[in-house]
Amino acid sequence: DEGVEFDLSEQWLVSCTDAGGCNGGWHSAALEYFLEDGPTDPCGDNGAVLEEYFPYVASDAPCECPYPHDYFLNGWAFIGGEANVPPPNLIKQAMLDHGPVAVTVCVDSAFQGYDGGVFNSHADGQINHAVTLVGWDDTQGANGVWYLRNSWGAGWGEDGYMRIEYGCSRVGYAAAYADYG
Repeated sequence: DEGVEFDLSEQWLVSCTDAGGCNGGWHSAALEYFLEDGPTDPCGDNGAVLEEYFPYVASDAPCECPYPHDYFLNGWAFIGGEANVPPPNLIKQAMLDHGPVAVTVCVDSAFQGYDGGVFNSHADGQINHAVTLVGWDDTQGANGVWYLRNSWGAGWGEDGYMRIEYGCSRVGYAAAYADYG
């Protein structure tokens, strides 16, 4: 339902799936676990788990079966391919059509230490973190900013969010939307 928010468990993905752990993973693998006919966790279930059932602990904690799996995706797709950063207009259209967009970014010490303002550092290293783009503002930064939601909790950035300029740190690489109908 539009307007209804669910806080899904990142920790379940880290601890109970092969989508990745604290040393890396890939958001497209995570999206597969949210499908009703997708891969299963060690408990033999698939579908999303709510944060309240397995809160984030920032470590590769053990999977303690079972967890309720009451929410599923109908499908998902990359925006403009999985091996590039799509133009901002394609990501914006996907957000208008489908809601928040899963993306990857190159995280370095500047990103980790972000505590507010418009982030415009340009890390050129390897893609190493998955985040969610939840909005944009074309009036901030050099050419506009994404509103990025991180999984590191409200103590990081601006209550868990970042304003990052388009193109910085390869933000948007392998952008994907979910069809949650």
